[in-house]
Amino acid sequence: MIAHDIQTGVLHRLAEVRRLCPDLRFGQLMTLLGTLGEDTTGRTLYDLEDEELIAALERFADDLQQRAMG
Repeated sequence: MIAHDIQTGVLHRLAEVRRLCPDLRFGQLMTLLGTLGEDTTGRTLYDLEDEELIAALERFADDLQQRAMG
């Protein structure tokens, strides 16, 4: 089941992450998220649930913030 409020949250978080890495193309970002999601679930980006995509996005955002801090 697709919850539109979840998707809206994902889109807002994607916009925030894009500001942290402006040189990254959108396709590259989605590939990274797909790889992170596949690492934890064993499924491709196409088969990830929204919550699993959010977890991959948060994992990537956390990594970006840690790198920014030093």
